[in-house]
Amino acid sequence: MKIKLKTIFTLLIVLLVQLTTAQEKTITGTVLNENGIPMPGVNVSIKDSQIGTQTDFNGKYSIKANSGDVLSFTFVGKKPVNITVGSETEININMEKSAESLNEVMVVAYGSSDKRSFTGAAETVNSEALTRSSTASFETALQGKVSGINISTSGQPGGKSNVQIRGISSISGNTQPLYVLDGVVINTNSNLRAGDFMEGSTGYNPLSTINSEDIESITVLKDAAASSLYGSRASNGVIIITTKDGKKGETEITLGLETGWSQNLTEENLINNEQFKDLWIEGQINQYIQNNENAEFSRVYANNDLYNGYEDQAISDYEDVYGTTNANADWLNALYQNGLTQKYNLSARGGNEKTTFFISGNYLEQTGTIIETGLKRYSGRVNLENEAKEWLTLGVNLSVAKTERNAANFDGSYAGGLNPLYMARVLPPAAPIYDPEGYGGFANLPNDIEKNANPIGVLKVGEYENAEFRVRGDAYAKFQVLEPLSFKTTFGVDQQAIDETLYDNKEFGAGGGIWNGVLNRVKSEVFQYTVTNILNYNENYGNHGLDVLLGQESQVSNMNSINVYGYDVLDSELLSASSIGSLWSHTGYAENYALLSYFSQVAYNFDQKYYLSTSFRRDGSSRFGKDSRWGTFWSVSGSWVATEEDFLDIGDLDYLKFRGSYGTNGNLPPQYYAALAFFETDGKGYGGNSGLSYGQLQNPDLSWELSKNFNVGMDINIFGELDLTVNYFRKKTEDLLLNVPVSPTTGFMTQLQNFGEMINKGWEFEVGYNPIATEDFSWSTSANLTLLDNKITKLKNDIVPTYSSRYGQDPLIIKEGESIYSFYLRDYAGVNPSNGYAQYHVLENGERTGELTTNAQEAGFGIFGDALQDFQGGVFNQFNYKNFTLDFQFTFGMGGKVYDRTAFKRDDDGFAPQYTNTIAQLNPWNPNNPDATVPIRINGNPTFSNDVSTRHLYDSDYLKLRNFKVTYNLPSLGNSLKGGSVYVQGDNLFLWTELDGYDPEAVVDGVNFFQVPTARTILLGLQLQF
Repeated sequence: MKIKLKTIFTLLIVLLVQLTTAQEKTITGTVLNENGIPMPGVNVSIKDSQIGTQTDFNGKYSIKANSGDVLSFTFVGKKPVNITVGSETEININMEKSAESLNEVMVVAYGSSDKRSFTGAAETVNSEALTRSSTASFETALQGKVSGINISTSGQPGGKSNVQIRGISSISGNTQPLYVLDGVVINTNSNLRAGDFMEGSTGYNPLSTINSEDIESITVLKDAAASSLYGSRASNGVIIITTKDGKKGETEITLGLETGWSQNLTEENLINNEQFKDLWIEGQINQYIQNNENAEFSRVYANNDLYNGYEDQAISDYEDVYGTTNANADWLNALYQNGLTQKYNLSARGGNEKTTFFISGNYLEQTGTIIETGLKRYSGRVNLENEAKEWLTLGVNLSVAKTERNAANFDGSYAGGLNPLYMARVLPPAAPIYDPEGYGGFANLPNDIEKNANPIGVLKVGEYENAEFRVRGDAYAKFQVLEPLSFKTTFGVDQQAIDETLYDNKEFGAGGGIWNGVLNRVKSEVFQYTVTNILNYNENYGNHGLDVLLGQESQVSNMNSINVYGYDVLDSELLSASSIGSLWSHTGYAENYALLSYFSQVAYNFDQKYYLSTSFRRDGSSRFGKDSRWGTFWSVSGSWVATEEDFLDIGDLDYLKFRGSYGTNGNLPPQYYAALAFFETDGKGYGGNSGLSYGQLQNPDLSWELSKNFNVGMDINIFGELDLTVNYFRKKTEDLLLNVPVSPTTGFMTQLQNFGEMINKGWEFEVGYNPIATEDFSWSTSANLTLLDNKITKLKNDIVPTYSSRYGQDPLIIKEGESIYSFYLRDYAGVNPSNGYAQYHVLENGERTGELTTNAQEAGFGIFGDALQDFQGGVFNQFNYKNFTLDFQFTFGMGGKVYDRTAFKRDDDGFAPQYTNTIAQLNPWNPNNPDATVPIRINGNPTFSNDVSTRHLYDSDYLKLRNFKVTYNLPSLGNSLKGGSVYVQGDNLFLWTELDGYDPEAVVDGVNFFQVPTARTILLGLQLQF
């Protein structure tokens, strides 16, 4: 009996020990790098399970595990670490660098790939880099961070951006990249807005509805190997946006707060009231002399009696126009203000073994640096994924956003001379802003200056609003049919509703005078849905790896819009269509577009050393006639990891990979019915009667623009510290979509046709280096450089600039053998010292003849450079000292030109004497100042010395301190606060360039014409993680 009891007691102890050993416990610890620096964001998980977490800002983690479990620690660029849990409750580790950072997984077309096996040209930007930009739209953060990409942005909150990847590939077609959000192509049509504010609207940016705080990463696809799976829409590159998903483990709550202020980055040096008066009177005197055929400038200036007589008359003329009071108005100071920014973001991320989630809410408010402009955005997101069965995963990504914008579209708009930004920059300081009678209202300017043009009154009393409600989402199901075979089906929607109000008030601007107020109301709706089905097979056979993708996709877009436009507004407080007393037009449209696609990709590798990939896509588009509806696009690519070869075992050379690709992409016309003939209806057309009119000529042969892309490159890693990537690319675009002149007997001047070719070629260089890494201090740096050459190689007819008496000739020409943004100008030769007239080199066929002329009409035109930068890039540095982090980024460009089109009015030598001038107009030529660099000032300027010439052409070389951020990482406080940070951040802090008042990154075509100034922004921020 004793033996049995002893045996039972022993068995109970053993069982108790086993139960104790198997009991779940909390493991905590700290993850450091090889130099003892804490590492935030390290993935910590239990191997062969769905349980995991991440380290906080101080490298600390906490996870529940059982003894015997294996903890797996992974981080991009570090060797993975696996630790078996024993009796301890604290596990601290150090992670070492690994040249296998190329095993990092990145999102690519219709799937993902690790960098090692990827054979195309693409770059990924993480969420941390995106949050360094203060703008409402995420794409602006890519400037200077990704080689080969150029972004120009309006200075307005939520203003439009212009994005080019590896140059510009179209003249009349779309030049913007394709945007893909969580695997679904989104609508980025910015034409769903009201009719023009004369020539512009509210500057709508469809991407500003996406909260950058929700984005996990952005991948930029550049060559055909990376983008050809998107076929007919990928000629301009592809930007893939991946939002944050859930994480299994304890819920993480993040709270972010930001506030700050903005001011204009650039300043404009205009003359003051006394200077304006002196120049006006001098110009009037010279006009009298010019009109007197018997007078000579030298004789009049030398003869006091003659000169004083002209001067007295000029002063009298000045007082007749401007009165005797000294208004000394500062129009720009009244127009500009300090902008304010506030942003609040709250998110939760977590899940269990079956379901993961990410939920966020965001509020953003920005007031612009121009009065009565700003943006408000309310947004929310829910991303859910559930493992319903071992073989079935279900998920949904849903975002909702509402934006409210106040902004007339100032950028580059003349608006009949009544654009507020234009007028504030040209109105003279002698013209009063406010009613001189002292009643507190705004002055209504006389005809001699610019009737009804008070820009401050236009903005204060008018209304320019754009409201958008947008829902984007997708639901998907993933089936694991067999171990190597999976199937995924996705249904995505993108719905938007836009309501825009443009009201020009009864007193000022376009609505003043006889119009008694002008109102334009527009409502637009878009519903786009996409169905994508993908079958994927992935298997390894010994040293052989095979990945096969088969896909089918259909996309349908339905759009409709109603526009009511008229004058004689009855009630300025109720700006509905019923308030329009007299109708100019009421128009609308309903358009539908469909795309049906089949695609495939096959990727093979041998021994993870040699890689080969090919892709194929067949697109059918409703935008073309039945004979040209289908297009085929393809690519082939390969790579060789040379360092896997035994003969290339070279000391510090850790990684060397060579890549090459060739393939095709397409580009669709922007018009939905580009190939069809159609009629347009007008409810208030000829004679006020409704009817039909012929809207477009038929072109059944219209087809895609086709881009043929070639890319070779290499990736290098040396001693685990230095990364280098080099690419050479050449993209030839054929069958350019152009508006070609046709016979006037057709009833039209032009027709959209396929004709023309263009080539973009260049080099991309990227380097990353970590020169210093100690326990308390580290320094990492990276840089990129792009060399780009653009040339039109085939064109039916030169597209010659047109002339407008209001703001001169367009300075750009589109010509075979030249860049798309080439400047077509007279060759300015300075001031003729004998009479003060502007003089020019006489040109024949664009070449100098050796003769000079003061007659602008005899000078001839030539091409003098182009707007595209020859060299462009960015440099980023980050320094870490204990809990402090300092990072900053410079962007730069060299080799391009900029034409100052504002000079037609503001450096006009008296052409429009009622307008103000820059200080460059001071000290013009007169007989006592024969060496002046400014031509003689004559009111009315019969010499047209302000018209287009190289006089106003400048180098657009620049260096900009684009971002600067100082961060203090907060320590964790027990279980309540896991970590956080406090920071101060600046955007667009300094700019060095030749042309005052101009930011070369603001426009893509190099023409400075009354752009909204870029904003310099300072932000204070707090982020807490619970």
